[in-house]
Amino acid sequence: MIGSVRIPAFPWLLAIVLALPGIAAASVEIDHRWGTTIVGDSPERVVSLSYTGVDYLRALGVSPLAYRAWYGGDAEGLWPWTPPFDGPDAPLILRGEIDLEAVARLEPDLIEAVYSGITRAEYDALSRIAPVLAPPEGGTEFSATWPRMLQMIGTATGRSARAREIRADLLARFAAIRAAHPGWAGSTAVIAWPEGPLIYGPEDPRSDILGRLGFRAPDAARRLARGGFYFRLDTELTDPLEADVLIWLDLGAGVGAAADLPLRASLRAVAEGREVVATPDTAAALSYGTPLSIPYALDRLVPRLEQALDGDPATPVDGVAAAGLGP
Repeated sequence: MIGSVRIPAFPWLLAIVLALPGIAAASVEIDHRWGTTIVGDSPERVVSLSYTGVDYLRALGVSPLAYRAWYGGDAEGLWPWTPPFDGPDAPLILRGEIDLEAVARLEPDLIEAVYSGITRAEYDALSRIAPVLAPPEGGTEFSATWPRMLQMIGTATGRSARAREIRADLLARFAAIRAAHPGWAGSTAVIAWPEGPLIYGPEDPRSDILGRLGFRAPDAARRLARGGFYFRLDTELTDPLEADVLIWLDLGAGVGAAADLPLRASLRAVAEGREVVATPDTAAALSYGTPLSIPYALDRLVPRLEQALDGDPATPVDGVAAAGLGP
């Protein structure tokens, strides 16, 4: 029996035993923008530093030791699409900037930081505490798409099969919506925050969701975005807002700033009743862009897109008049 062998007395035998199936702990290698991280078998003390990481862990069935709250939500920083944590072992909530000493005190065996905005210096410091999942190769610190982030976290936590299932289910949901709305394919859509206003570019998670529904950004918007997440629009310019559907995000302060845009009345989407207002919870779900938040957003956004794009300018779009917008 292996248990009866005095392993410390035979270093060569130790190497053989650790190589036996079921004895050695499996590990995985995950490439990222700063190299490769080796993660041990099914880590149990996971600290999530990504702004949206808690959603991925909950979707995969992982209870983190601690997670970083982003904005809004309930007292725990969770929105309605994220199942709450019950019982005495609820995770610690991290807020604001990353506190290296606080993370070290938690003694994690995995630090998830794919969508955290960490710097190389922070990565190096965190790596002295535990293996770190850093942003993927290419792009910026916030360019990880939801499928890529899901795959990385699923692999690191020993839940690759579950990650593939979630990805397949969500892609099937997008495909079903596209099939039910063939007229959306190639139509233009703009998603914007009225303060500024800010228009979200093709690299942003919100625009990614629209793209998976079949929409594309207007050429004028794509040129100004220059591949970035967003750009601030001069209030005297209207070309980037000329789209088949115009979606305003209400991040909690309303969309009154959209009504105040000096040339808004000249926009075709306004004249033809093709504006949509994403309420604060829908706007947050689009902004999170996670496997948990996307279905929540689609449930609320798709019906309003259907109203806006039914070809009849007289069809009211739910929420637009109540938000103070209209032709």
